[in-house]
Amino acid sequence: MPSPLGSLVDPFLDDTGSPRVVRGVTLISNAPRLAELAGRIGFETVWIEVEHGTAGWTEVEALCMATESGGAVPTVRIPDNGRTHVLRALEAGARILVVPMISSAEEAARIVEYGKFPPLGKRGYNTRSRGVAYGLEPPEIGFAKANDRTHFFAQIETLEGVRNLDSICGVEGLSGIFIGPGDLSAGMGKTGRFADPEVIASVVKCVLRGRELGKHVGILVVPGPLFDAAFAAGCDLLFAGGDITDLAKSWTALLEELS
Repeated sequence: MPSPLGSLVDPFLDDTGSPRVVRGVTLISNAPRLAELAGRIGFETVWIEVEHGTAGWTEVEALCMATESGGAVPTVRIPDNGRTHVLRALEAGARILVVPMISSAEEAARIVEYGKFPPLGKRGYNTRSRGVAYGLEPPEIGFAKANDRTHFFAQIETLEGVRNLDSICGVEGLSGIFIGPGDLSAGMGKTGRFADPEVIASVVKCVLRGRELGKHVGILVVPGPLFDAAFAAGCDLLFAGGDITDLAKSWTALLEELS
């Protein structure tokens, strides 16, 4: 059976080298045990939330460790494309980095500039973090491996981002785009209406174009018509559940049973 971690370099390839869909769940509770559990269950990645969450960098590092101990790949969504956020997430061990509110190629290029070592970018020299295996290899080898193992996704969640999709996908060093249907639907005047035909059509158009341009495409959305349409269009990074959302549903149902 292929390993949940897949390729040591590319999480979008299984350990036989064949393309695969990377499936994950989100963590808001900052619980390392749940990060490990998700991997042991069989999810290929775990979403560690920093943009809307409360995790500090020490917690992010612990969650990355727990995710990998369970056999999954750590995905970290940071608050923005600032150098500190990009660098600290990678130093903590993020393998997939999702950066929100990217609306232009210039904004996407900063992710690569801050996150990739030369010659791809200008990531700061450091040999002591998890992100470079604690410097156990010569820098030129460790840095090259870090460049290969880290995958950056520009989150498309504004109408401007949709319009600039082609130029964003043209940024060298960017692995893919990540659709943010919540903010995108709000920008369309259809907040949270994920079954709306226009919202679905906009997302599908982005997925198809991103894949046509040779990029991976991800989405975070609950199971339903939008999830199904995005998957059918070629999304290969899928998040459809999470600790808080799923637990709220489960506990609500439990309380009803006890009433």
